[in-house]
Amino acid sequence: MRHSKKGKSSRVYFHYTELEEFAAGLWKRPTGETRKDFIQKAANLMKQPDEFKTAMAQALDDWPKSCAHNLTALDSNRIAWLGHAGCSIATGSPEECTRVGWHTLTQEEQDEANRVAGEVLAVWDEENRDKTWHSKIQLELMF
Repeated sequence: MRHSKKGKSSRVYFHYTELEEFAAGLWKRPTGETRKDFIQKAANLMKQPDEFKTAMAQALDDWPKSCAHNLTALDSNRIAWLGHAGCSIATGSPEECTRVGWHTLTQEEQDEANRVAGEVLAVWDEENRDKTWHSKIQLELMF
């Protein structure tokens, strides 16, 4: 893990093998019917604000390193990443399938999905505002 200081915020980096999203298959590339099923499952989840919000909140708990790595990147689309994480946790859908599923939603459905993702992101931001991140290696070197 590395830190990058830019202004007041601190970007956190982990090697991809340490990220829970990697082990969970967020970046796999299914094909055929499997891909179609993931697209539909992700779209269906994003159309259900309460369930979608619960899945994203679970990502905050289940994927702490992935959240730190992605949500400290203030110049990235953090709401999109959080949505990808929630869909992966709840349905197994990889990022690419979730992105395709997103484009099947109406504008109103996208707005509502973005709204609840923003609520979950605000929780993470508040809980991690003053947190100092250390990797296992850094802690071993410190003690």
